[in-house]
Amino acid sequence: MSTEPRRRHRAAALILSLLLAAPALAQTSQPAQPPGAEVTLSLDQARGVAAAALQRGDAGLALQIGQGLLQADAQDPLAHFIIAQALRQQGRTREARQAAALAYRFAKTDIQKFEAAQLAARLSVDAGQFTRAQLWLRRSLLHAPDPAMRPRIEQDFRQVRAMDPLEFRLRLSLAPSSNVNNGSDSPYALIDGVPVIGLLDGLSQALSGVTGTADLSLGYRLQGTEAGETQALFRAYGSRVWLDDSARDLANSFPGADVSNDDFSFALLEAGLRHAQRTGAGAGTGFVAIEGAAGRSWYGGDPYQRYLRLGLTRGLKLSEATTLSLGIEAERRSFEEGVNQPIETLGLQASLGYRISNGDRISLSLAWRDSDSDTRNAVSTRRTAFLRYDMARPVGPARLSFTLGAGETLYPDYAVGFIAVPGGGRTMRSSAVSTFCFRILTMRDLRPPSRCGRRRRVRTSAVSTPANWRFPLASGPCSDRVSQDEQYGQLKRE
Repeated sequence: MSTEPRRRHRAAALILSLLLAAPALAQTSQPAQPPGAEVTLSLDQARGVAAAALQRGDAGLALQIGQGLLQADAQDPLAHFIIAQALRQQGRTREARQAAALAYRFAKTDIQKFEAAQLAARLSVDAGQFTRAQLWLRRSLLHAPDPAMRPRIEQDFRQVRAMDPLEFRLRLSLAPSSNVNNGSDSPYALIDGVPVIGLLDGLSQALSGVTGTADLSLGYRLQGTEAGETQALFRAYGSRVWLDDSARDLANSFPGADVSNDDFSFALLEAGLRHAQRTGAGAGTGFVAIEGAAGRSWYGGDPYQRYLRLGLTRGLKLSEATTLSLGIEAERRSFEEGVNQPIETLGLQASLGYRISNGDRISLSLAWRDSDSDTRNAVSTRRTAFLRYDMARPVGPARLSFTLGAGETLYPDYAVGFIAVPGGGRTMRSSAVSTFCFRILTMRDLRPPSRCGRRRRVRTSAVSTPANWRFPLASGPCSDRVSQDEQYGQLKRE
């Protein structure tokens, strides 16, 4: 521990001893007063009397003294803290939490902020406001006077979160990209094996700009026991594109073109149910979860798709260090407008995780998705693999993870207009991403990570060689499913 925290602890201990001794000092330093006479105390003596009153359960006296201290200084953090403690003893939880919040607001030291936030968290739990309690626990973590206290605070957070029926996650992303529309990197339509050369309009070529996304997920526990739980789920996702000047000029370079940023907007709303059941014991501990969802999406401001999805996941703890997750998913999508036919998809996924001796974790994820449709360009098979390394020890205030990914999508019936592509189309993706999770700001799933990396997308098909380079600046990991939704937006333009 550094010199400064030790100095703070000694100061806090000295203040506390003086406060507790103040009533005795007041009695010995002042002459006896006749009954009914007015007693004058200094501010320090008044604080000491209030502390002693709280210790013996005399909440009324402590509350009276706290209110008197506020008359001397309306922003006295100790006065608000005394009032909060007194109101708590009287069972006035809501008013006590408000007083604790004021103590935190006016606190002048980390110790004062820590104690006020801890008290506000306890009062929130007393009131059954578990989400609010998690917020106060995260605030107390910011001002913990000793790093050794962090594990206890995190354990308290996990216990409170387990009591909270509401779970939510918010991910934000802002990423410059050289290809916001998954277009071609060439103005020419080149088809392998076909002696035809066409000219692509600006909208079909790679357009550069910035992509922003917001992804909100909510879960509410409808029923829960030690054996399992049932949740209602809701999700709202949206993305926006801002083209740079050169991309806007290119997109509108052909006769009749009127392309704006709104043409690339994407939004999705989804609702569903999930039931998870715990299984096994010891090394065989695991769970089985089934989830069903229905949703609707919009592309360019217009109604786009409706979909239904059903998934089954099996999680298993193979050993103290190794976990395995297997999943299967079926989905059906139908288009709101146009001639595109429904798409039916079957997906499989597996993830193996291993925690090494130093606490770091390495995981390998594999996924396979097969899509079938009467719309030939929607028929595809996709295979992806991701290797991730999570560091247990933080670097400064951040926890680091590194992810390498690669994927391939095959389009066996791909065509450009009436021209079938010999051998079909093929899209390849690769990525290298570093994630910095600032746990000092939030904890567990409520975390806005910053990500740095590159993603490469190459399609070998009818339309030359599109490329997509992205450099995420601050984002959360968006699901692969949403990425596919936005790619389907190309079908709307074909």
